Amino acid sequence: MNIRWLFLALAVGKINPVFAGKHPDQTQIRAWVEQGEILSLEAILQRHPLGGELLDAEVEWEDSVLVYELKWLDSHGQRHETYIDARSGVWLEDERDDD
Repeated sequence: MNIRWLFLALAVGKINPVFAGKHPDQTQIRAWVEQGEILSLEAILQRHPLGGELLDAEVEWEDSVLVYELKWLDSHGQRHETYIDARSGVWLEDERDDD
């Protein structure tokens, strides 16, 4: 499975949506992971195996919560967009294309 690693953080080491855009850059994400502010994509996928092929992964702010947005295909070819809290690893939502 190809995984695009997106990692993240602020120079001060604190996650604060006031200082971050909707999509933090890779440097910010990497710093947050290294500082233990958020979980790595690898840790997220270990907690929540997708059972399919990961197509894309992004870290973004959703309603003041930093989340991993994972786009993936399940074993039946159905496309999913899954949102997982980047700090706690809690599965928040899964949207499926019903085409």
